[in-house]
Amino acid sequence: MENEDGSEPRLIRKLVADPLSRAVAIVSWLDYIEIAMLAWDSSASDAEQLPRICDERIHISTNGAICDAAILMPSQSETQRVLLVVAILDSERQVYFLYLYEIWTYNNSAPSLVAKLPLPFDIATPLRIVPLPAFPEHFVLVTEREIVLASALQLLSGDIHLYSQPLPRLSNDTADLVRSCCVAETAILSASDVASSIQASKEMLRSPLLGRRTSATASPRLRDTSAGCELAQLLYISLQSGTLLRVCAAPVPLLLLTEITPASMNPVYTKTGDVMLHLGRESPHLDQTVFDYVFLSGDCTANAIARITAPNDHNGSERSFSDTSESAVNMDAPLCWTFPVLENQSPIVDFTLQKDRTYLTTGYADNGAVCRAQFGHAVRLLGNIRSDADRDSSSEPVLVAPVWSLYVPSPSHSGDLVWCAVMQHAGSYIPVIEDGNGGWQIFEELRSVIADRHLTFISNIDDHRILCVFRDSIDIATLECGSFQTDRLADAGYGDFFTHGSCVVSDTGCAWAAVAGLAAHQASLHVFRIPAPEETDKQDTLLPLFKIALSHEVSCLRIFTVDTGVVIVSGTYAPALHMYWVDPGSLISEPTPIPIDLKLMQASGKQEDLGDCMDIDTNPVVSDIYVLYSSTSLYILVGLRDGRMVWSASDVRLFADMVNGTHGALPLFGEATFVEVGKVPVSFASTTLQLQPSAHTVFMCSGLPYMIKAGRLSQLEITPCTGESNDLESIHCIVPLTTSADTESTGCEAGRFLATFSTGGASVLEVEFQARCSICPYPVDSEPRRVVVDPDTGMLLVASVVRPQDATGGVAFSTSCLKVIDPGTGSICAEVRFQPFELVCSLATWHIRGLKSYRYVCVGTTQFSEQTDGQSGLTRQAVGGRLVIYNLKPRRKPRKTQLSPDAGQNMLVDPGFELKYVWESDRNGPVSALSSLGDSYLVVAVSTTILVLKLDIVQRQLIECCECSLRFAATSIDVCGTNIVVGSKREAVNLLRFTPAQSDGTSERLDLVHSARFGANTADARFLASDLVAGVDHNGFLFVVGVPGDSVEFALDFVLGMHLGIPCSRLQVGRLVRRLDDCAHIVPWSGMPSMSSRSQAECLVVGAVSGAVWTLARISRDAFEVLGCLEQAMMDMPPLHPARPLVTKNDTLNRARGRSSVKSVGVIDGTFSTLFVEHLTDAERIDVVRSSPELMQKALTMSRSDTFTLDSPDPGAQAATIIVHLISALNRLSVC
Repeated sequence: MENEDGSEPRLIRKLVADPLSRAVAIVSWLDYIEIAMLAWDSSASDAEQLPRICDERIHISTNGAICDAAILMPSQSETQRVLLVVAILDSERQVYFLYLYEIWTYNNSAPSLVAKLPLPFDIATPLRIVPLPAFPEHFVLVTEREIVLASALQLLSGDIHLYSQPLPRLSNDTADLVRSCCVAETAILSASDVASSIQASKEMLRSPLLGRRTSATASPRLRDTSAGCELAQLLYISLQSGTLLRVCAAPVPLLLLTEITPASMNPVYTKTGDVMLHLGRESPHLDQTVFDYVFLSGDCTANAIARITAPNDHNGSERSFSDTSESAVNMDAPLCWTFPVLENQSPIVDFTLQKDRTYLTTGYADNGAVCRAQFGHAVRLLGNIRSDADRDSSSEPVLVAPVWSLYVPSPSHSGDLVWCAVMQHAGSYIPVIEDGNGGWQIFEELRSVIADRHLTFISNIDDHRILCVFRDSIDIATLECGSFQTDRLADAGYGDFFTHGSCVVSDTGCAWAAVAGLAAHQASLHVFRIPAPEETDKQDTLLPLFKIALSHEVSCLRIFTVDTGVVIVSGTYAPALHMYWVDPGSLISEPTPIPIDLKLMQASGKQEDLGDCMDIDTNPVVSDIYVLYSSTSLYILVGLRDGRMVWSASDVRLFADMVNGTHGALPLFGEATFVEVGKVPVSFASTTLQLQPSAHTVFMCSGLPYMIKAGRLSQLEITPCTGESNDLESIHCIVPLTTSADTESTGCEAGRFLATFSTGGASVLEVEFQARCSICPYPVDSEPRRVVVDPDTGMLLVASVVRPQDATGGVAFSTSCLKVIDPGTGSICAEVRFQPFELVCSLATWHIRGLKSYRYVCVGTTQFSEQTDGQSGLTRQAVGGRLVIYNLKPRRKPRKTQLSPDAGQNMLVDPGFELKYVWESDRNGPVSALSSLGDSYLVVAVSTTILVLKLDIVQRQLIECCECSLRFAATSIDVCGTNIVVGSKREAVNLLRFTPAQSDGTSERLDLVHSARFGANTADARFLASDLVAGVDHNGFLFVVGVPGDSVEFALDFVLGMHLGIPCSRLQVGRLVRRLDDCAHIVPWSGMPSMSSRSQAECLVVGAVSGAVWTLARISRDAFEVLGCLEQAMMDMPPLHPARPLVTKNDTLNRARGRSSVKSVGVIDGTFSTLFVEHLTDAERIDVVRSSPELMQKALTMSRSDTFTLDSPDPGAQAATIIVHLISALNRLSVC
């Protein structure tokens, strides 16, 4: 919101809408209001009318802080009159006033201040102004202690006798503040309600809750004009304690407050937040009982819809807070049913990143929880498959790969096709199908074909024929008259055997099969063409078309249809990768070989260590192969047995030239890319059960499954699959159970798959095809403040605040507890409660590895005392703190659970972990931060002092070896080698250096080396590299500082910064999504060898108090310049559509101008990129790009550097496509 004189913009506090859509008032935080009048096209029909904002704005300077504002409902005779009521604190007199401004719609002149009414001294601070739509020019003023009924007529007449009713107070006689309110519909009042209300206003009742007069003599003018009114406006108000009130307001005057009783013992709307919205009214019953539906939301709450009873007639028996009669009962109080619709994760006090999981603290009081957020394709367990021998035992079945899936005719002879999975169990191959009752059964017809034979491969040829590749033969099984008849396709020969097989069906209906054989240590490939059923009379076509000799044994084999041809890809133990092209139209010519040397790919390829660290095999063996292709690119995916995957992209249009001999090798877009996936051999599986494998999507497994999608411009999208079970990380093989036709016919966005696990067992899974964020809460029955994941055990360590109640129901004291939660089951393994009036400030793990390993949990607390002051009430003062250390160890006595109530048997479960007390130390201040320094030292922040403690294992104690004092209190600690970064309340960050003890007898030393002093109240700070530090302050300013090259310099160099515009609480370095596809323009923060574990393309993740999560990644100079030009081009563009919001320079200036004195430098706001990709059409994107020749030139220059190949000859369309691809690749770093 810009000032009238064009000075620096102001931050917007509230938008006030006119009930008749004539104007919108934009209210600032201080003393400024801007009014925008709305114009309507009278010539258009009602359905086609759209409002237009007038160019001229009306400005109001109030000369006082604005508490709230509202536009009143006008009378029917004055629809061109806009009345604006503003509650203002006069800065000179320190008195609250109600201002009434008058504006006429036909005249855009300055508004007139027609009334200025001072509030009586006994009226508390105004909080909200709520207009009453049913009564023109009337409103309700909500203060800290009461609600007040007033009108514009009272303000004009200067009548300060305002009718009010008190709000309920808390048990300690403190105000229960109003958090939100909403206006509902109207209700009919009985004559007794109206009469008792008028009588109460005359008798000057005294409130038993406030101990003061709650109503003065009501205005005679107001009473006389509405004495016969029987209509009341309903309002719903939520208080800070979680109480819901219903208010009946009428100009009688009448304010009838009724507490809403929850229908359940645990209402969802406790502490309902700052948002209430009336959704409508319903009367489903014949007894004329109506229900109001109210949406409840806001910070520290779960979003819910409340259904509240609202009878048409009030019989006067409801309990009013102004009723002093002890006999008044609450028999007809409204009831409330709540239905949660979305769990709100705000506020984020703390969070931590672990692989593909993010753990967040959320909630309040006894509704707190730690939420696990996972980004990826959601996986749900549908059931387990157990053999007959396993049904009566408690052990898991021993099911191992290989596993194949196919579809077979239903045993019920209904003509339907059902899925069938062939698994190896106890040395035998068993075909399994569903039995229709949620279970499974053995398909005996197929079992008779494959029983007691060594099966190598099995797949469908068509609906009635199955290709079976055994070790000694290749057979075709055809279902005839309820049983399978086999035809021999080929024999292996004496001493020979078949090792691998693959099959695909072309568009013409014929099948192509490739089988790998081994004869006298000579490997070979056999290629068959299996005709369609109408070609079965051509017996010569069943003979092998080709036999290709190989120099090494085949390790994997796949066959695909690409364009109009058949591609055969095989990997050998050499290792090497061989590709062959077969022209289906020419059955005489030999297949075209396309050799690819995997060693050359490895030598020239780039390594991306994005998975678990492992030793790289210099001679990897190919474990599986898959081919994907899009409209422009052909992707070759090669899985290796050491857990890596290598992929490369080729131009699909050059494939014909490659086959014709124009290219001697496969043309690649750049170098091949190696990706660390897991620690077991990589395998691929199609996402649908069909005769032609999916050409655009594939599953990849190496422990944890991933879904790979073929993108545009030679890029892959590799997204993990996520689920609640930890067994996903031990998947050995996965095969599809649904066809693409089933998915399209049912409109299902998920598919069913059969997975076998390396730990034994098989399960049916449901996997969503669209990636999303899955949230799983772990209730902790208290308010969580700190969360840490133990890297060795994977256990969650949660420090929370507990507020136990005394005998009267009030809160006796506040304390903290430490809980150990198993993320696999959500159960609490161990719990430790601290002393009364002691809260946990910091939490860290400390692992010591040597001859004997120790796993310590370090807890820093603050101790406070509560004092009661007659003027300020209850106050707290910190009096010290403690450092407590526990040992996290497995429980010695495992817990037992009853297996069956009747059998009386017990079954051992996971013994879990327990916390054992080790050591503690009292401190003279709060222990605000902790971090381990190697195996022998612990860094502790006690107020403004940074201590380094040394562990003496023999004496079982910590010894203070050195310390360093800062100017202001420390808020966070992070360690990199011997460097320590400390966040401070007023000095941003401080860089300290620790020097261990030397052999010459020199003791340890801790020195302050560098400091950044630009006034940031740092909430958290982390190392990005040994020479880069990132931090975020409580006001939302994100900054990165660097260590100067000249070590003599004391101040840290400011690198970049941006104000997020929202209070922040925590900063982490990592990834929200464990993707394996990296954009070339996302670069590491630093390539320092000492930061090898953090040198990858990671991002900064910031948690905000509102529940939002922000990410910031470092991008290349080319990408920065392109996005910077895009941002400027979008700000300079005229509105694309009258109904679309304008993109103005203030969108970025407001975010940059926060409370920090440092302006945004070197940061691109992702808001414009999101608008460009998600909210503009292709034509509009091209228009934006064409409006800036510089943007087009830079995008095309970046395209040539990336060797992209585009179809469109239009430079604007090419540049727009490149920018969309760049933004999508950047978003995939943190967003699904």
